Amino acid sequence: MALAGLTSEFQIYYEKLGTGAPLVFLHPSGMSHLVFKYQKELSQYCQTIFPDVRGHGRSSVKDPETFTIWDLADDVASLLDHLLIDEAFICGYSAGGSIAQAFVEKYPHRTKGLILSGGFSQVSTFALKKQFQTGIRLAKNTPALLNQFLVSTHSNSQKDRKEMLEYHKQSDPKTWERFYKESFAFNCTDQLKEWSFPMLFLYGDRTEYMHPYRRIYTKNVHPRAKFVILNKALHQLPIKHYKSFNAEIQRFITGST
Repeated sequence: MALAGLTSEFQIYYEKLGTGAPLVFLHPSGMSHLVFKYQKELSQYCQTIFPDVRGHGRSSVKDPETFTIWDLADDVASLLDHLLIDEAFICGYSAGGSIAQAFVEKYPHRTKGLILSGGFSQVSTFALKKQFQTGIRLAKNTPALLNQFLVSTHSNSQKDRKEMLEYHKQSDPKTWERFYKESFAFNCTDQLKEWSFPMLFLYGDRTEYMHPYRRIYTKNVHPRAKFVILNKALHQLPIKHYKSFNAEIQRFITGST
């Protein structure tokens, strides 16, 4: 665990475990690297890297009301530079997938592969629009309530909940709000056909509101991309269904290196 000094005034906190092919995990707004607590076991098979997005957890706040999703992708590239890594697998969960897709679009030469859990290339359905609008409103007006809600839906034990609640209090609510807005506006659907690197898409079978996005990817990405629907699973795959989630990622990384 360390701070990457990207500039003299801006630092990204990250944890790095294991050796081998680098795999970067990107969390959604209002959360932190702790949402990937159960992915640390993947360090047996590859080099796992867990950053806090700017303004989240222990990472510095920078331009909280003006940054773009592309700036967050640049943060990932700068972190890889700091770690002397030329290319990596990029895994984005939920809105963290917006950063992941911005990264692979801007830095395809640094992309070994893309993994999206509950991913979307644009926010276009009524259900997801409402989720984002609620998140933006809570981040602006009642961030403590938003923190409690996110933690309650992303924890397996009282210990998890306590750790995440306390850790997220270090975060900047204005950054949460901006991240929500940027992910809400992000759209890379027209670029999907251009991507030639390995891709893995993971969804829970009980999150039907996300399945329209799976169909968008199926229609647009290359036929070698892999799609996995986890049985009896909701949206929170990395923490609620981590055993099957990790197994699929292990197979993907092993088969792509």
